[in-house]
Amino acid sequence: MIRDLTTSVALLLIVFAGPASAQVNIEALRRDDPPLGRSGSLGGDFTFRTGNVDFVQLDFNGRQYVVAENVTTLIVGNAGIGFLGRSRFASSGLIHYRRTHAHRWASPEWYAQANYDRAQLLRLRLVGGGGIRAAVVRGAWGQFGTGTALMFEHERLELPDSALHARRTTVVRSSSFLTLRVVSESGFVVTSTTYLQPDIQALGDVRILENLRLASPITEKVALTVSFNLRYDSRPPDGVAKLDTVLRTGVTYTY
Repeated sequence: MIRDLTTSVALLLIVFAGPASAQVNIEALRRDDPPLGRSGSLGGDFTFRTGNVDFVQLDFNGRQYVVAENVTTLIVGNAGIGFLGRSRFASSGLIHYRRTHAHRWASPEWYAQANYDRAQLLRLRLVGGGGIRAAVVRGAWGQFGTGTALMFEHERLELPDSALHARRTTVVRSSSFLTLRVVSESGFVVTSTTYLQPDIQALGDVRILENLRLASPITEKVALTVSFNLRYDSRPPDGVAKLDTVLRTGVTYTY
C-alpha cells in the first residue's frame, strides 16, 4: 500500500511539477462516493491570445483516489505556467495528500501539502493539519457539508531586503469550510465552497477562498468545466494584491 501511494505521488509530481493559489480548494475536487480501489481524473485548460498582447497560459490538474473499506486517500496535483510575449510571467505547482477515515456522522482526516506560486512571490509553502468533516444534509440531489481543522503553515517568500513583510513565516491557522454540491438528473454538477483561515494568534491575519465550479458532461467520462476562484489575503506580501479572482474553462477526464 505504501509503495503504491509513493508511486502515485511521484507520478503526479512528474506530470504536474510546474496553477494554484496559496490555498487549495480540495472540496471542489472531491467525488461524492468514489468506488473501491483506484480512480481519479485528469484535466486542463489553455488560453491563447495574439494581436495587441501575445499571451499564452497552460493549466493542468489531476487527482487520484485510493479507497479502502473505511479509509479514503486523495492525492491532488495542480500546475500552471503563463507567458507574456516570450517571457515567463507566472508559474505555480502544488501536491496535496489527504487521508479521511469514514464514520457515520463525521469523518476525521489529516493532510499535508507543498506548493509554490511565482505570481504571489511564494517560493515554498508547507502545510499540515488535521480535523473533522461532516455532511449536514445529503440526498440524491447532492449534499451540504462543513468541516474544521487546525493547520500548521510555513511560507518562504521572494522579497527584497526593504520589504515590510517577513520573508519567512510560521503560523497555526484555523481552517473551516462550507460546501454545497448539487447534481442534476442529466449529470450537470454545481459545487460552491467557502474557506475561512485566520491565524489563531493574530485574528486580523485571515485568508478567504471561494470557489464556484460548474461541470457539464460530454460523455460518461469527459466533462466541460467552468470555475471561478476568489482568494483574499488580509496581510499579503509587499507588492501583492489582497484580492485575486480567476475565471477558467477546461476539460476533465474521469477514470
